[in-house]
Amino acid sequence: MSNILTEPRSQEKTINDPDVRRSLEAILNGQRSGVLATCFMDIPLCSQMAFAVDEDLRALIMVTPKQTSKYDNMSANPNVSFLVSTARNDPADPAQAQALTVTAFATELDGERRHRAVTLFTSKHPNLAAFASASANAVMELRIGTYFLVDNFQQVTRIAMG
Repeated sequence: MSNILTEPRSQEKTINDPDVRRSLEAILNGQRSGVLATCFMDIPLCSQMAFAVDEDLRALIMVTPKQTSKYDNMSANPNVSFLVSTARNDPADPAQAQALTVTAFATELDGERRHRAVTLFTSKHPNLAAFASASANAVMELRIGTYFLVDNFQQVTRIAMG
């Protein structure tokens, strides 16, 4: 018998809740990529992106070539969202998979902040070290405003940064 919610339910929590932090860490450290959503002139664009999360769970780090639409979009409109999902294209996904969406503000990093971000990113993605270090690529910090966690199909938890 399925225990999938048949009606949407929502709740609000903060990132300071220990159970919430454990859930966020499990999802963000357990997945290697997600989908970045940018927008320019009311036209949305989604891009699969490798990412790393900082230790305090308040920022994501990504790297992109500067000669891309997503870079242009973030430069013109730094308000973005990013989706990380645990779905595996399995029939059990509606009951078991989790989807984590973040709303964030994107900023290109330089200097020492860029260096620290590249170190964090390459610790998770050592095969992308040369890519992350290349000067033709932008190292982007997505400063998280809010998390939205969906699990059990329709259980939505809005997680404030507190």
